[in-house]
Amino acid sequence: MSNQQARRSFLKSAGTATALTAASYSRVLGANDRIQMGIIGSGGRGRSVMESFNRVGKDQMEFIAVCDAYEPNQNAALKLSREGAKATFEYKELLNNKDIVAILNATPDHWHMQMVLDSVAAGKDVYTEKPFALTIEQGAKIVKGVRSSKQIVQVGMQRRSSEMVRSAKGLVEAGELGEIALARAQWYWNRPVDPNKWQFKGKLDWERFQGPAKRHYAQPEPARFFSWRSFFDYNGGHLTDQGTHLMDVIQWLGNDGKPPKTAVCQGMNTIHTHGDVPDTFSAVFEYPKFMATWTLCYANSYEDSWKITIQGKKATMVLDDDGYRVFPEVWKRPGIPPKPTHEFKGGIPTDPHVANFLECVRSRKEPNATVEVGHNAVTGPHLANIAFKSKTRAVLSDDGMSAKA
Repeated sequence: MSNQQARRSFLKSAGTATALTAASYSRVLGANDRIQMGIIGSGGRGRSVMESFNRVGKDQMEFIAVCDAYEPNQNAALKLSREGAKATFEYKELLNNKDIVAILNATPDHWHMQMVLDSVAAGKDVYTEKPFALTIEQGAKIVKGVRSSKQIVQVGMQRRSSEMVRSAKGLVEAGELGEIALARAQWYWNRPVDPNKWQFKGKLDWERFQGPAKRHYAQPEPARFFSWRSFFDYNGGHLTDQGTHLMDVIQWLGNDGKPPKTAVCQGMNTIHTHGDVPDTFSAVFEYPKFMATWTLCYANSYEDSWKITIQGKKATMVLDDDGYRVFPEVWKRPGIPPKPTHEFKGGIPTDPHVANFLECVRSRKEPNATVEVGHNAVTGPHLANIAFKSKTRAVLSDDGMSAKA
């Protein structure tokens, strides 16, 4: 399949999924014919997604309010917002603002459940960053709460809107790989930390940042704020943060989007010794018809960044930021790798995923990464965390809403 053919197919399906009606579009128009948005959690990732919204939604939307527990983050986000936009420490001010139609939620994971549920209860659509939830149980509650509302919720898993991944899925469905036997996800970066750079440069509402975390600390701790992904109090660590993306692709292509049945995991800290989540680990997942592994190391950048390798009985597919390649069986030295039978060049931009959300806000159709997709995507990594902490095999319940070790 050529890139051009894949693009035609992608654009055709995208157009069908996002048809607008005048009645639904009028629902979201502000006084200046733009979708009015607010952001909750305007740190580095939040502002990056704001920039994507501003590119994709130019002349269609604008940010009119900003909320963050750290004043410098508020000020930085105001520069990406409409002139006269307001900043606050209290997220409910955004939810009570009748001009705001949609919320961009980029808070740490321990806030996700409350932010999403409160937002849909207030009648707001939500683009919420991944991972979907702090735990499997919280994810189940979010799904139930969103489905009892009429709101559009898109989970920030941009591979679901990626032309490249959708094209790869088409090849798998066409049987190009044959029966899948093994899938391998990896992420390798060299990410040393410099604690001397963790200095507060403005007002921080420490209690508000800690919020629903089970353990609270009396005094602000720079490591816990600036490097919150290193602590289980606030998230599932790199297992869920990056694993959400990669394991979703594996199970979308190979298991109809459903999570694994069991997981085991070993890990340690090799470079981020200030935290308690492992920066080096390997997890193994059991799917009904194949096995999968998920390996990460932040102390070495071999092959740099992420890669997914799906090994079937007829061929192997490799996906990364350069695109994908399909190599036929059987490999024989010295002629390895064999010449690819299919190739797609292109990475994983965020912009198409943001565009899909904005289109769904207007059309009221389901987005590409629904709450069910987000919940299933992070369930496997959650299982791996349970296995890591308990030092035993973790098993998912039959209904997929809880797990035990």
